[in-house]
Amino acid sequence: MRGTNSISTHPPTTHKSLAITFIFVALAYYVAARLGLMVPYKESVATLMWLPTGIAVGAIMRWGNISLPAIYAAAFLAELSAGLPFFTSAAIACTNTLAPFLAAYLLKKSNFNHSLIKQKDIALLILIALLGMLVSATGGVLSLYLSGLTTPQNMVRIWFIWWVGDSIGVLLALPLVLNAGKARMHVEVRQYYQLFAWLMLFVIGEIVISSLVPSVDKQFMLSIFLILPLLIWASMNFGIVGGSLVVISLSSIAVWFTAQGYGAFYSTDMSEGVFSLWTFMVTLVVTMLLISVLQSERNLAEKALRENDKKLRAVVDGALDAIISINDAGEVVEFNPAAERIFGYKKEQVLGKILSEMIIPARLRKFHEDGHRQYVVTDEKHMFNQRIEIIGMRADGSEFPVELTLVSLKEEGLPLVTGFMRDISVQKKAQQEIENFAYYDALTSLPNRRLLVDRFQHAVLISQRTKTYCALIFIDLDHFKVFNETKGHDVGDQVLIEATNRIQQAIRAGDTVARLSGDEFIVIIENLDTQQNLAYQQASEVTQKLLAELNKSYSFDLFEFNASASLGVTLFNDDQLGFEVHLRHADTAMQQSKAAGRNTYRFYDQITQERIEKIFAIETALSVAIKNQEFHLHYQGIVNANKAIIAAEVLLRWTHPVMGNIGPAEFIPIAEKNNQIIKIGHWVLQQACQQLKAWENHPNLSKIKLSVNISAKQFLYINFIQELREILVATGINPDLLKLELTETAVIDSIDDVVNKINVLKQMGIRISLDDFGIGHSSLVYLKKLPVTQIKIDQSFVQDVLTDSNDAAIIQMILAVGKTIHCDIVAEGVEQLAQFEQLKSFGCDYFQGYYFSKPVAVASFEQLVART
Repeated sequence: MRGTNSISTHPPTTHKSLAITFIFVALAYYVAARLGLMVPYKESVATLMWLPTGIAVGAIMRWGNISLPAIYAAAFLAELSAGLPFFTSAAIACTNTLAPFLAAYLLKKSNFNHSLIKQKDIALLILIALLGMLVSATGGVLSLYLSGLTTPQNMVRIWFIWWVGDSIGVLLALPLVLNAGKARMHVEVRQYYQLFAWLMLFVIGEIVISSLVPSVDKQFMLSIFLILPLLIWASMNFGIVGGSLVVISLSSIAVWFTAQGYGAFYSTDMSEGVFSLWTFMVTLVVTMLLISVLQSERNLAEKALRENDKKLRAVVDGALDAIISINDAGEVVEFNPAAERIFGYKKEQVLGKILSEMIIPARLRKFHEDGHRQYVVTDEKHMFNQRIEIIGMRADGSEFPVELTLVSLKEEGLPLVTGFMRDISVQKKAQQEIENFAYYDALTSLPNRRLLVDRFQHAVLISQRTKTYCALIFIDLDHFKVFNETKGHDVGDQVLIEATNRIQQAIRAGDTVARLSGDEFIVIIENLDTQQNLAYQQASEVTQKLLAELNKSYSFDLFEFNASASLGVTLFNDDQLGFEVHLRHADTAMQQSKAAGRNTYRFYDQITQERIEKIFAIETALSVAIKNQEFHLHYQGIVNANKAIIAAEVLLRWTHPVMGNIGPAEFIPIAEKNNQIIKIGHWVLQQACQQLKAWENHPNLSKIKLSVNISAKQFLYINFIQELREILVATGINPDLLKLELTETAVIDSIDDVVNKINVLKQMGIRISLDDFGIGHSSLVYLKKLPVTQIKIDQSFVQDVLTDSNDAAIIQMILAVGKTIHCDIVAEGVEQLAQFEQLKSFGCDYFQGYYFSKPVAVASFEQLVART
């Protein structure tokens, strides 16, 4: 059975409640049976309406199987009191108990609803009543026959009356038993008096009809017309319980009249009278049940409608969005609590008022009223069922953004326009903050890079339309990083804000200033001249003005900061190159300004850009040159006075697959700048040591010493000695054959660290050579501190030794110093025989230069050694 509609079958849990239930059921059954036995039909031993069956079925469905012994006992006593033999009474009591049990079981299994709120429940009730009472009628007749109380000729007639009487009893009594006490009947006292008056009217009417109308059919029809108003009134006012009581009362009166041989339903022809009476009772009960069902459906519909209205009201009142409805006249008919909160009015203040006068700003009211009027006249819904943004007005007159959705509804046939409104002030503010964050610098409130690109595109469009030039100026504050780190970021931020104000003051209102990053600013100047030379002049004037502003002192509470800036300028009048290219050009020009001493400006030129791009390409290619095996070594011999090769300088060469041969003068400074020289120098040392290992067993090559140039960054690298020691151990060469060449300028910058490392290297057996000697400013001062074993005279002195007496004198001095400190002296750059002879006459013992050999690959060098 369904939860809310089921009849409880759980037995009472206490002995007292069990006893009460037993007595109540038995007593109700017995009293109803005795009353029924008082009005048997004259022509039959069976009664025409047996209410105890309905009581029994209802008791089993309401209180469960505890009712069965009570029903059996009451049925047995009722039959016994009617004068039937003991065993006959017992047998009839059995079937009178079994039949209700079967009917109750079938009703439960069929999901029968005791409240009879659907028409299918009426059909189930009639069908199962007829099926269940087959048992009682059959069992009762058989018991009478076996007891000799009836003849075979009367069995069918008695069985039929028994079966119909029991079935009608179920139809009449079961709804009353199931629903009695389940719900209160909300009726007034006067209605009970009205009901009693209706019943008396029916009794009097039946007597009058029976006396004055001879025809049974006419009596029946008149009785029906008399009873239907009473039945409808009772069912509508008293519900199923009251209706059942009225039907039972009317049926009982009709049965009593018939049993006494009176009324419209009595006839000497048993089939005619009984059929009329049964038809009357069935009509009453079915009519009552149908009226109850219709009333229940109506009540459920009304309840559902009330619940829906309540839920809708709860939704409207609980909605976070304002819900406002207006009628055709534009008057407010709905104003929920959210609308009160958003607009600041109370509901009673706006109901019946014109909406536009309450929540629409004055300047927008005509537009709103015209739109609403057009909708009312034409029913056009251009703005309906979509989200739009409008401006709303609060009770205090303040305006705010509103998101609005309009829908068209009807209430009791009247068209309404309902608006769902949401205050989006917070969202708009958040959106503006996000936009500011995305397009503006948080510190200076200047456009950032993203918005700068958009401004650049705008400038390009203007330039194309007017055929004028525009300028992009790259500004970098000089030494700002040092200032920011020493004085603190808070003070640095103040400088950036002040610089922003100065830049804005120096340019026109329509030009763009943006902060690129850190202390870098970009200025876009629009509408310069159509001629390039004049545009250059105009851009120069703006740039000079910017320099003058930025060169002023920055005065703060505790200090004064003297600043300057470096500027780079590029012109454009089309979009062929794009923003990033022009920005790079301006950056290049700015770097030229810094290289020129700062506090100045430079215009971009193509030659400088090409050189920078080549440097960038070389820097990028260097990172993979070792991995791609693009480096290789050449060897240039060092000879003695007899021109015999005793040593060689290892020279690095680079062949790029695209750029071809790249000279050391190009890539070594770049490698030193980005620290790639450390990795490259390690590779050169490793290759040189491996070459010495390869010559280890050669009769001539095993005596060759190799000199490797070491950059200052590589030599001062913290792990340099450790890595060199690992290379020596891995190759197993004689350290005396390896010589490291350091430039004079490199060792002077960190003389103490260099001296310490040279001493460690000497202990390892490695020689140190001082390269390019003579071109430094403090050579003689520091020379005595450096424990070197060789000095190489710079080739700039050797080239003019034959023509310049000063160079000759310097070389003689270097030779004298070398002999004094016991160092070998090597003259670099010897390209002529005369130079060789002159140097030899000065006392130089070792030489290097193109006169003896160019730098060559290892195979060619080995051949040179073999020839000497």
